[in-house]
Amino acid sequence: MTQAQQRLKKAGLKVTQTRIAVLTLLENQTEIFTVKQVYQKLYKNFNKLSLATVYRVIKDLEAAGLIVQQQFYRGDARYSAVDVAESQVLQIKCVMEDHLNQAQFIDSLQDLLQTFNIHLLEIEFNTGNDPKLQTLGI
Repeated sequence: MTQAQQRLKKAGLKVTQTRIAVLTLLENQTEIFTVKQVYQKLYKNFNKLSLATVYRVIKDLEAAGLIVQQQFYRGDARYSAVDVAESQVLQIKCVMEDHLNQAQFIDSLQDLLQTFNIHLLEIEFNTGNDPKLQTLGI
């Protein structure tokens, strides 16, 4: 029996392939995902998986205390394993006039954060014209 199966059983949840897959994905990541991102990552292996099923499984796992939800300002709710959620999140808002400087900004930010032994996991850019955020995994 895998660790995910044991945790599901201990939490009183029925052990299903979808629950195992979602829990394993979130436990093996250092970043936090929206439900849609979880669905997209799992859809490659589970073609018959629906977004509604992933939403239901996420809610079940959250209610059982196996994962946690993190809400950032106006963005979609994101989910992670409990140990990832214990990481601290720094949210920076700034205006960049030149979108070509994003790569230089990321490099400078990484250098600065490394001096404080801080690991940069993810950056989101709002391009202004596009209401959707562009997420860059680091």
